[in-house]
Amino acid sequence: MDTRSKTFRRSHAFFYVLLIVFIYIIFCLLANTTNPVPKIPEESQVSYVVKKVESTVKPIIQIPEVKKEESKLKPKSTRKPEWDTLDGMGYEFEKPKEIKMDPRFEIQNNLSKCDLTVDKSPSKIDIPKLMNDFQNCIKPIVEKWKGDVKSINTKWTETLSCDSVFNQVEILPMENVHETKWTILPTCKEENIMVTLGIGHDTIAEEKLNRTLPNTKFFGADPIIEPNRQLYTAFGKYFPFAIGKKPGFTKFRVLPNQNQKTRKYEYQDVTTIPFTYFLSDILGLKQIDIAWIDIEGGEFEFLDQIHRGGPLDQKGITICQFNLEVHSKFHPPGAQVYHDFVFRVLEEKRYVFLKPAATDIGVHRMFFINVENEKCIRKFLQ
Repeated sequence: MDTRSKTFRRSHAFFYVLLIVFIYIIFCLLANTTNPVPKIPEESQVSYVVKKVESTVKPIIQIPEVKKEESKLKPKSTRKPEWDTLDGMGYEFEKPKEIKMDPRFEIQNNLSKCDLTVDKSPSKIDIPKLMNDFQNCIKPIVEKWKGDVKSINTKWTETLSCDSVFNQVEILPMENVHETKWTILPTCKEENIMVTLGIGHDTIAEEKLNRTLPNTKFFGADPIIEPNRQLYTAFGKYFPFAIGKKPGFTKFRVLPNQNQKTRKYEYQDVTTIPFTYFLSDILGLKQIDIAWIDIEGGEFEFLDQIHRGGPLDQKGITICQFNLEVHSKFHPPGAQVYHDFVFRVLEEKRYVFLKPAATDIGVHRMFFINVENEKCIRKFLQ
C-alpha cells in the first residue's frame, strides 16, 4: 500500500471519530432538555418524604409529590387569625358580625327637620327652672369641698341625687367594654357631629350610637395608631395625634397596642394638636353635638378653654353635650385645675353635670349638658 493511500485512510478514520463525538454531545444535550427538573409545588400542597440512611451519609430528600385529592379536602389556610401588631401581643380583630340597627334609628330618621324659626312654646322643659333646681341641689354638696382639692376629685358620687332634676329627659347609656357613655338623642332631624378624644382601642359605644342615631359624622383622635385606626375608620374619620393645649411633642399616658390585653398604660412622647385648632381649623366645626373625652390626664390642658369667653367661644364653637373622664390620679397638678373648673361651671350656669361615676381614687366620669345655647336646647331639650 502506497503512502498516499495510508494518509487517505487515516484522515477518514479521524473524521469518523469526530462525527461520533459530535453525535454523542448532541444526544446528551437532547437528554437534558427533554427531562427538566420538576418544580416544587406550594407548601400547602406537598408532603416531604425523608429516608434515613444508615452510616454517615446525609439524609436523602426526595422530590415532593403533589397530593391533589388531599389538598382539595383541606382548607387553604389553617392558621389562626393574626394579631394586628408587630410583636403578636396586641389587639385581635374579630370577624364582622351581623349589624342590627337600634329600633330608635328609624324613629330618629323620621323626625321633622330642625328649624329655629318654628315656635315651640310652651317648651317641654322649663330650662331656667331646670338650672335653678340643679344649682339648689348641687351647690350645698360642692360648697363643702371648696378649697379641698382632694375631696372634689374623689367624692363626686355624692352628687348622684341631683340627677333627679333632669328626669324629664331620656339620657341613654352607650356602654363599651370598660365604661358607660351618656347621650341625649335629638328631638329634630339634622346632621349630627360626634367627636371622640381618646379612642383607647374600644369603639363599641360609638358603634352603638352609629346604629341608633342616623345622619351622624364621627371624628376620632388618638396617638396610638393601631388598632384605633382600623376600629374607628369602620364608621368615621381617624386622626393619629393627641389633643392638648399647645402644638408640640408631649409625654402623654397612652395604651399601646401590645398592651391591649393587660390594659397597661404607659407614658410616651406623642404629637399634640391644640384642642381649638383641631375642632376649628382641621375639622371646621361650629357645633359639636356629642363629645366623648377620655385622654388619661390630657384633659386638664384645655378644660379652661370650655368656659364662657374662652378659645372655643372666640372661634364660635359650641359643644351641646359631652362625657368627661377626669384623671387627677395620673396627673396630680390637674386636681387643682378640675377644682377651679367645677366652680367656674357652676358660676357661669352654662352646663349641668350629671351621671357621676367613680372608677378609681382620683378617676371619675361625668356627663355635661349645655342648657345655655339656643341651638343645643332646641335640638336636644325641646
